[in-house]
Amino acid sequence: MISFALAVLSGCGGGGSSTPSASAEGFWSGATSTGYTANVVILENGETWGYYSSGGYLYGALYGNTSTNGNTLSGSGVDFNLPYRTVTPGSYTGTVTEKSSISLRTSQGASFTGTYGSTYLQPASLTALAGVFKGQALSGTTAPQTVSVTITSTGQMTVPSTLGCSASGSVSPRPTGKNIFNLSVIFTGSTCALGNGGTASGILYYDASNKQILAMGMNPAKSDGFIAFGVKP
Repeated sequence: MISFALAVLSGCGGGGSSTPSASAEGFWSGATSTGYTANVVILENGETWGYYSSGGYLYGALYGNTSTNGNTLSGSGVDFNLPYRTVTPGSYTGTVTEKSSISLRTSQGASFTGTYGSTYLQPASLTALAGVFKGQALSGTTAPQTVSVTITSTGQMTVPSTLGCSASGSVSPRPTGKNIFNLSVIFTGSTCALGNGGTASGILYYDASNKQILAMGMNPAKSDGFIAFGVKP
């Protein structure tokens, strides 16, 4: 477990029917029936990312896809339990009120109720994002490691070698221009959790008011991934 002092993310979605469907797109923050604080982002294409924590500690990460039909939503994905290093597939159903509230129940019986975060509508800016961030990163199968992440104003990202593993990649605003970035990473080194030459793609969120980033990515097989956070001095 790692100390986690970041308060961010929440949800999105899409779908179609004879009646207009509510959009689940945006940031959603709230509580689960299992006692965690959960933060989820659902993108305009339904891709869904999130994490859950308790008492300042990160316990798990989430990845899936969400769709809506009217005010009803459904989806499926995987839950990465970080203390136990387990990956559990599952599905969920629920309801959403656009840019207001979301409620869902998973196939494992847990429920989540969240509210919309308006910071999703702020424009993504590489100029504002650029800098050096100090923090920690971990994968679904490895313990936290201290990292330094440099991001340039053109979106180039580098992570110097830590315990024999380095990374490089790119960060770019999504076509929607909302406050979320696309992220692509390649790892170099024999000790990398995702393998030497392994790749991952995902998202990055920048909290400009606190100069903090949260990054999440998955390997192509969607069997493992990483989560990282950092603060710009």
